[in-house]
Amino acid sequence: MGSSLGLYNYLIQKKHKVTVITPNDYPSFLFWLPGNKQVIDYSLKPTPSKKAVAKADLIFCLDFNSLKRIDTLGDEVAKSKALKFIIDHHLQPEDFADYMLHTIEACSTCELVFDFIELMEDKKYLNKAIANCLYTGIMTDTGSFRFPSTNARTHCI
Repeated sequence: MGSSLGLYNYLIQKKHKVTVITPNDYPSFLFWLPGNKQVIDYSLKPTPSKKAVAKADLIFCLDFNSLKRIDTLGDEVAKSKALKFIIDHHLQPEDFADYMLHTIEACSTCELVFDFIELMEDKKYLNKAIANCLYTGIMTDTGSFRFPSTNARTHCI
């Protein structure tokens, strides 16, 4: 959720219409994250989720490497005509997207969302909401900075 809501908070600052859809529920300890109230749970609200996917011009697929990982929501994403952009750090991503920002060397997808914002030359948009989301995702994916994927750059972000 950290990567999805971090990207959400960045994109809304850029005046984009953004919908975050999860395939199912997620841990309640993440409900405090900025933007959480706008998240649609596909398993609870399939109709509005399907409509949002069908209307999308661009679909970001964050923190998963296969459409199977998002269950039947993956079927909706697969049939969508929207451009698809994977941002992920897991091994062997499927080839279903038009664009990909992927490396297994990243400690988390949140690190790659930060890289994406940096690549867009938009660090000026980084704010507390984005920082809270990205930090939370990095902290959870690195086991509170204990896992070997943690490095000096992790702490710089």
